[in-house]
Amino acid sequence: MNLRAFILSALCLTVFSPSVFANDLHDAKAALERRDYESALKLLDNALKTMPKGQAAVYEMRAVTQAHRGRADEALADYDQAVKLATGEQPDLLRRIAIGVLSALLAHDQEFVRGAAVTALADLGPRGIQSPLNAALRDRSPRVRSLAIQTASRLGLAASLPAVREAVKDPDASVRLAALATLGLSKAPAVVPIVKQGLRDHDPLAQLVAREALILLKQPESLQPLIAATRDFSPAVRGVAVGILGRLKEPSALPALSLSLHDPDPSVRSFAAGALGDMGSAAAIPELLEAMTDENPYVRNFAAASLGRLRAKEAIHALWEAVKDPDTLVRLAAAEALVRLGEGQAALIFRELAKDPDYGIRSAAVGAMGRVAPAGAMTFALESLDDPAPRVRVAAVQALGKAGGKAAIPYLRRALLDKDPTVRAFAAGHLGALAGEKSSHAS
Repeated sequence: MNLRAFILSALCLTVFSPSVFANDLHDAKAALERRDYESALKLLDNALKTMPKGQAAVYEMRAVTQAHRGRADEALADYDQAVKLATGEQPDLLRRIAIGVLSALLAHDQEFVRGAAVTALADLGPRGIQSPLNAALRDRSPRVRSLAIQTASRLGLAASLPAVREAVKDPDASVRLAALATLGLSKAPAVVPIVKQGLRDHDPLAQLVAREALILLKQPESLQPLIAATRDFSPAVRGVAVGILGRLKEPSALPALSLSLHDPDPSVRSFAAGALGDMGSAAAIPELLEAMTDENPYVRNFAAASLGRLRAKEAIHALWEAVKDPDTLVRLAAAEALVRLGEGQAALIFRELAKDPDYGIRSAAVGAMGRVAPAGAMTFALESLDDPAPRVRVAAVQALGKAGGKAAIPYLRRALLDKDPTVRAFAAGHLGALAGEKSSHAS
């Protein structure tokens, strides 16, 4: 062998050495664990050059790396390559990609994008999401922190996360309210002393929410301060008190809620109409039927929704009248209530309103279809997946995630590449959730 051939042979042995490949893979894994995604990507690219035929493990790791870099398109391409090499679907990898995409969006410079990402985390379930959730709980935006607290509640993690417990002292009142409400829903006795701090909060709304939380935590707390608050001079205090009484479903509060349906402030009347539906008492039906004639459309809207939740058959005629209401949201609420009452033909109203010039109405129509008519929701959602308004596409993604099952996965993958980051966020949440379900079934 001449010298040139010997050198080329040695180079080939070095470049294609399994030991070099293993070292790159090991170092890439370490870089990924310390969140140095750029270094991980370079090492993985080098590993693929070292072993030209590729290895499923490299593509799997690179898919997760690309997801954390915010490159959903590259992540899905690597996922497909990993599936091809492994000769089978990998739902757990798809879930890890979803977590990576959401983690990247939680670093976005726009508050509403970070808010969408932390809300979408709740769809994934608790496994593997504590790191991005903890980051959101310490976000600079009070709105994102509040949404993160609500996500922790939905995942059953609120009582175990120090950041949620500490949030009862947050400088922003809305964050303190979210923390107190969430800790009450946790039903963990250990949080009682923390919640009691809310009784001394300088914000009267926080004091009310703390009382609700203590009642939910089975503490000896009287309803009387809450009932008295329905007569407070502040409409905001009256409205929050009314909402709390409805959620507590305490029969003795029914007279106060009925009285609040005649409050001079329309926002309080709206809260009362919604709270009477939450209460679940058929005794409220006559007053809600009367509220269907209120001059304020928001009151009519909440009254229609409550009549549907109360399964008030005697309201069917009034609800059919309400589908001709001049306010589109009232028409939508009435149609949803009618479908709940077995009047399936009212779902045609959703299709009509899905063509409304107002994108808010279109998105609400898609959402209503997903809630009450899941059999037709997938087709309906697919028609809205190309809507020009991101908010409508978000509603379509949510409907697909809830009603589409395994058949929705290809469409959610497509939505993961949407030009709007909020659409991508919710697509990631639902895609990861469906993949998680497949993974748990497989195991």
